[in-house]
Amino acid sequence: MADPLTHGFGGADTEQVGDRADRGPFRLILVANLRDHADRPLTQLWRILLRTHGLHPSSEDEVSRPAGAIQVSGLRVWEASTSRLDAHIKRIALNGHREKARRQRVILSEMMGMAVRHDAIDRNPVREVADLPRKCAKPRSADMATLAQLRAQLADWVDGAPLDGSAGYTYGPKRNQRVLDVVDVELGTGPRPGETLTLRWSDVDLESQPPRITFAGTIVRLKGNGLIRQPRTKTDSGYRTVLIPPFVVETLRRVLSEAVPNDLDLVFPNRDGGIWDPHNFNRLWKQARGEKFAWITAKTFRKTVATMIATAHSPEDAARQLGHSGDAVTRRHYIDQPTQAPDFTETLERLKR
Repeated sequence: MADPLTHGFGGADTEQVGDRADRGPFRLILVANLRDHADRPLTQLWRILLRTHGLHPSSEDEVSRPAGAIQVSGLRVWEASTSRLDAHIKRIALNGHREKARRQRVILSEMMGMAVRHDAIDRNPVREVADLPRKCAKPRSADMATLAQLRAQLADWVDGAPLDGSAGYTYGPKRNQRVLDVVDVELGTGPRPGETLTLRWSDVDLESQPPRITFAGTIVRLKGNGLIRQPRTKTDSGYRTVLIPPFVVETLRRVLSEAVPNDLDLVFPNRDGGIWDPHNFNRLWKQARGEKFAWITAKTFRKTVATMIATAHSPEDAARQLGHSGDAVTRRHYIDQPTQAPDFTETLERLKR
C-alpha cells in the first residue's frame, strides 16, 4: 500500500534521505527528487493531510481561496512565515469572517505541524499567530411562545398566505411542506443541518420502543463533483442514536407514507431524489421564517434542544444529544442559561445589618 504522505510525490522512486543536513530545512517530503517537490504550494500539503485522515477534500477552498493581496495557495512551505500567515488570517477576520479565520488557523496549524513532524520545517509558524478575539454573545434559544408563533407562520407560508407585506402566493408549484418536516426533526432531536438532510430511512427505527434515529452521515461539497453523502458525521462523537418524541414519530410516519423511493434512501431528498442542497434549503427557510424570525436558524433549534435538556436533566446529557464529545462547547455556545452559583446564602447572611 502506498504511503499516504508520499503518494503523488515520487511514487516508486521515493526513498528516505539519511542525514538531516542533507534534507535541507525547507523540504516538504522525504523523496528522492526533493528539489522538485520542495516548492509545491500549501494546497498540496493540505491534500496530503486530508489523505492521512481519510477525508474528502471538502475544505480545500478554505485554504486555496485568496485573501486580499496574499494568496495562501501560492505560498510554498518554506515561504509560509508567521507574519504572512498572521496577516492572511487577520485579513479574513477584518473582512467580517471571524469563524472562517478561526477555521483556517486550525487547518494551517495542522498542515504546518505535519511539515514539522516530517522535517520539512523546524517549527510551526502558526503557533505564534495572534489569537483571534472570541465573540462573547450569549447563546439564544427559542422559547415555547416563539416556537408556537413560528410554527403558525410556517403553516401560513406553506398555504401561500401573505408574508412581510408581500402578496400571497396564489400560483406556481405548491410550497414545500418538507421545510416544516425538517424543522420538526431538528427541534425534536437537535442534529446538525447536514445530519438531517442526509438522514436515511435505514437510520430510522419507528417500530422500536421507544422509536429512535441514528445520525451516521453528513453532506460534503466536493469541488467539481457537487454534493455527496459522507458516511460519517462531522466528529466521532456525532455518530449517535437518539430517541425521538411522539411528534417527530408522527411527522416521520407521514413523510414515509408520502415518500417516493430514491437511490440514496434519503428521508428528505430534493425533488429529483438527490441530496437536498443546504443552500437551497436555507433559501426556502429564509422565505418561510420571514423578517420577524430572521434570527432563527438550524443552530437556534440545536440551542433550544440543548437548553431544554440541560434545564430538565444536565449539560452532559445535552452534549450527548447534540453529538459533542464533552459539555464545554455545549455550555459555552448552546445552552441558553446563566451559570448557577453554589448556595452561599448562609455565609452571606453574616453580612446583614
